[in-house]
Amino acid sequence: MFVKKIKKGDYSEVVDWIINGKAIIMETDTVMGILAKNVDIIYKIKQRPIQKKIVLFVNSYNSIPNLTEKEKKILDKYWPGALTVVKNGISYRMPNHHDVLQLLTIVGPLYSSSANISGEETIIDSNEALKVFSNCDDLLLIIEGKNLTNTPSTVFDFDKFLCLREGMISSEDIINTFKSL
Repeated sequence: MFVKKIKKGDYSEVVDWIINGKAIIMETDTVMGILAKNVDIIYKIKQRPIQKKIVLFVNSYNSIPNLTEKEKKILDKYWPGALTVVKNGISYRMPNHHDVLQLLTIVGPLYSSSANISGEETIIDSNEALKVFSNCDDLLLIIEGKNLTNTPSTVFDFDKFLCLREGMISSEDIINTFKSL
């Protein structure tokens, strides 16, 4: 068991942890998140049912295959930001958070999910994360931070043209933007 908390801004250790297949908890532009290269470690730490998908954080929509020109224009409007999109059955998001984007630039796409045990409330800050995950059997690094909002990202399925979760961005606004293109 090893859980460690570090100060914000000390990212050399963070990069090493991620490259070595470990998970981190840090603030994003919405709620505290668990991030890792290996999606399985997030499922294990969160005790999350495998049928529940986990989003892939990217730093550009160029990481998403087969986007249409309209979909790219939608992402140009809302990214970086609190919009998660589903394309080809995979969830993607480009968070509007300098530190997360910098990390993505260095290590590439990362899987991310809210920092909580599945089915429980999202933790509010790094101190609470330390308490909740102190008995974690996996190596976990917690970066000092807090929720910037309690509202999650909006999830919009490009494949089905359907809002799966209403969040910070209005699905009506997304649909109207599509119609105006």
